[in-house]
Amino acid sequence: MAVSYSRQIPPGGTGEITLKAKTDGEAGKKLNKHTTVYTNDPNKATIELTLTGEIISAADVKPKIARLLGKAGDTIQTDITITPPAINKFDITSMKAKDGTNIRFKMEKKIKSDPHQFILHISNIKPGPGRYFDKITLTTTSALSPEISIRVFGIIRQGDKPE
Repeated sequence: MAVSYSRQIPPGGTGEITLKAKTDGEAGKKLNKHTTVYTNDPNKATIELTLTGEIISAADVKPKIARLLGKAGDTIQTDITITPPAINKFDITSMKAKDGTNIRFKMEKKIKSDPHQFILHISNIKPGPGRYFDKITLTTTSALSPEISIRVFGIIRQGDKPE
């Protein structure tokens, strides 16, 4: 847990303590973190602080990983559905692949659905057999989740040989 605070608070003054906890991959769980504040007040040398809450996901991403499996020469594609939670609505402003040499992708926004959703269409463009790994980073308008990462795995088998 990361902690930042006012280094010195005069007697009778006020200060600020900020607690931050890493919650990646912990969506749906309860957060319960404790820390101790040490003071020079002889009547209250320590103060216990507790950070509690429910961890929400940045978005509901289904499936979480894009798997492109098939034979070379075949159409190989998959769709990823991204649904922002009600308390963290956002738009997706840009997309970028880490490598991008083996995939093509485009975003479709489902405006009329409630809640609104985004469909990320991903297709293989690798012409021959082989494996690859990539990551698509979605930039959002959310202050809570400014980026969402989608991992992409491709396993392209040898296609049928013409007779």
